[in-house]
Amino acid sequence: MKKIVAFTGSNNSQSIHNLLVQALANQATQTEVNTIDLNDFELPMYGLDVEGQGIPENAHKLRATLNEYDAIIIASPEHNGSMPAFLKNAIDWLSRVAPQGTSFFGDTKKPVLLVSTSPGANGGATNIKTMAELMPWWGGDVKGTYSLGGFYDKFQEGEFDAATSAELSELMMSFEKSL
Repeated sequence: MKKIVAFTGSNNSQSIHNLLVQALANQATQTEVNTIDLNDFELPMYGLDVEGQGIPENAHKLRATLNEYDAIIIASPEHNGSMPAFLKNAIDWLSRVAPQGTSFFGDTKKPVLLVSTSPGANGGATNIKTMAELMPWWGGDVKGTYSLGGFYDKFQEGEFDAATSAELSELMMSFEKSL
């Protein structure tokens, strides 16, 4: 059985992206999905001066963790049209521990599903589009993208509405088939 790792690009413990990741993980029928918290891999803000003091052990641990999986789901918030600094920082550190010419996410190119949500209508679509364009350079093979606008209209009393649940089920089924 293929193994998928899922995480958010948010460092907010109450992020709506955590709910989106968990909803996708719950839809898996053909794979094993495990969620991780990037906060468990605390990293200083990347910079050449900081790197000059040595690459943090957590950067190596994060890449080793990602390497254990066959595919990745990333739920990224959109901050001013781009990915959060928290997520970009993790990617910057991964780029420093990856051997030249290899995926930032492990020894092989990884299938990736990029998702986002927001209270607004855009649902983080601008950021997801940019990340999808960058992902091949980072060593990811984008198999799908999904942006959910109007989060609080579609998620009430602890669950997504029927239409959104059906979309998430279809999205996860498609991602699993692509692996």
